[in-house]
Amino acid sequence: MSEPSTDSAADSAPSSPPASSARPSDEMLPFLNNFHDIFTTIGVLILLGGLGVGAGTVMSGLEIEEGSLRWQMALMGLIGGIAIVTWLLSAVLVGRQRRILPGIFLCGAFTVSVTIVLVWAYAQFLQHGLNIGEGTFEGRFGFADDMEFNRDTVNLVLAEVPIALRILPIVAGLAALVPVAMFYFSFRLPFAGGLMGVGLATLAALTLFTIDPYTAGMYAPALNVAIGAALLLAGIVFDARDPQRTTRLSGTAFWLHFFAAPILLSAVLNVVQIGWTFDEADFANPEAINLLAAMGSDGGNATQLAVTALVVIAIFALVSLLINRRALIVSGLLTAGISIAVIVNQAGLETPTVVAITLLSLGAVVVLLGAAWNPVRSILLAPVPSEGPLARVFPPVSHVEG
Repeated sequence: MSEPSTDSAADSAPSSPPASSARPSDEMLPFLNNFHDIFTTIGVLILLGGLGVGAGTVMSGLEIEEGSLRWQMALMGLIGGIAIVTWLLSAVLVGRQRRILPGIFLCGAFTVSVTIVLVWAYAQFLQHGLNIGEGTFEGRFGFADDMEFNRDTVNLVLAEVPIALRILPIVAGLAALVPVAMFYFSFRLPFAGGLMGVGLATLAALTLFTIDPYTAGMYAPALNVAIGAALLLAGIVFDARDPQRTTRLSGTAFWLHFFAAPILLSAVLNVVQIGWTFDEADFANPEAINLLAAMGSDGGNATQLAVTALVVIAIFALVSLLINRRALIVSGLLTAGISIAVIVNQAGLETPTVVAITLLSLGAVVVLLGAAWNPVRSILLAPVPSEGPLARVFPPVSHVEG
């Protein structure tokens, strides 16, 4: 959640709170303090753009063979320099002034920069430290060309992969997780906390893939559901630690919910389309497991997926009402619109009519939810105690709310 700005001593001086139209249950923005955040963010984006263009100009002016090791080292040095600049800016804007929106972009720039440098460094270790290059694999996997895809084939191929290369997915996951964790524990930015949750879940999946790639691949639909559910549960846990929604814990929960919703929704749709596991034949025809292609088709499968998506989003809406979190619904709006359009399109209507009905239906539902949010919550939470552990998970509706 946003925290009080420390721009001036006046901010900390006792004074009457400014008038606000926000009600007790209205969610405060976990990514914006005020317009000054927007103003600062514009400057940050311009500065980051200038750093990128400047780095490109420096690289083009170097008289070094493009792609050579020296050229790569120079490029990584410039990217590392960008990471240092973003960190120093973050120390001022996020660490001292608690500028949340600029912090989100700075966190993204820092994470991407550090991840690129770390992955490149490990690749150089493989190539120059362990002499693992393209020549290492020449002729080593020819035996698998005529073999069917199954566990035995995967195990035979893995036996030919050096362990240092085999753990590359874990290294890549750690390379992305480390800068996010650094950012979160240094500046306590809620966005970084949510991103760290995604990084931890992804790292767990990559670890399973490294240990047993066949099982991870075959159970990918179920694994994706587990990742989305874990993020959703983590968001609920963080919310339960801050039921009043006044600290950064609640802000972190917002981003966990925000990231969980699209992951969980797409994972459930994949399960409906494919099942909890893949078949070995599915890997021979990747187009058959393309979710977007399936929803864009004119067959009954598209209608089934659309109906399922709306059911899942309705469940999201119910959970959102119970835990007083609108992020779950917002993350599914695009899919909800596509699903409504798919269903309406089955009636054979013209495109403008389909678009109009889709927008009217989706807009009406969102407006109704917005207008009747608290009354509906009051009805749903009637059986839930207003105090105790359950009240921390399902915040009660205040009597002063409309």
